[in-house]
Amino acid sequence: MAKSDVRRRPIGNFFIKKSLQIRLILKIMMAVLISTIVSCGSLIFVYFIKYNTIIVYQLNKLNQELSKENIIFLILPALLISAFINLLIAAGIGLYSSRKYAVPIYKLEQWASLLIKGKITAILKFREKEEMKELSDNCNRLSADLHARFLIVKGQVNQLMESGNKESAITLQKAIDGLELGDQPIEVNTGIFSVTSLQNPKDKD
Repeated sequence: MAKSDVRRRPIGNFFIKKSLQIRLILKIMMAVLISTIVSCGSLIFVYFIKYNTIIVYQLNKLNQELSKENIIFLILPALLISAFINLLIAAGIGLYSSRKYAVPIYKLEQWASLLIKGKITAILKFREKEEMKELSDNCNRLSADLHARFLIVKGQVNQLMESGNKESAITLQKAIDGLELGDQPIEVNTGIFSVTSLQNPKDKD
């Protein structure tokens, strides 16, 4: 049994949950910026504690005279460069980590949505097999358990219909109408960020 063709759009699907990912990126960048400022402030504070001043005396090589300069203005260029580089690094880390954070949430939402729609055979698969194994196993175990239970109900409906107890059979039939109780699973594929039906490749939710 072959899977449907995979359509990969890494750029278009990068922000799978845009608002969540942007908030996470901004938080990481803000934390890095605050860390840079605190480091600079700590340097100035230590210098002040040791010398009881933030003035730095420099020897002018031309006229051999001492000149005074505020330490803040000396380290300000380095601070700005450091902050800029750190923000770029933080943005890169944020982009990568936010995607890793958003994809499982997105897939869980899609999986739950399928169950609500009656697609009981929905299963979860993650690329991060080790980290997500327990979560995916529990979700897939739930799907399998629901599928088995509803198959029992369906069998009872058929028996009631055959025995002539149509009123009870119709009541139970209404309860399971709309549920997909086939043998083929519906895979929630994290690789393409879309739900691929293994039963019908053209049917996507």
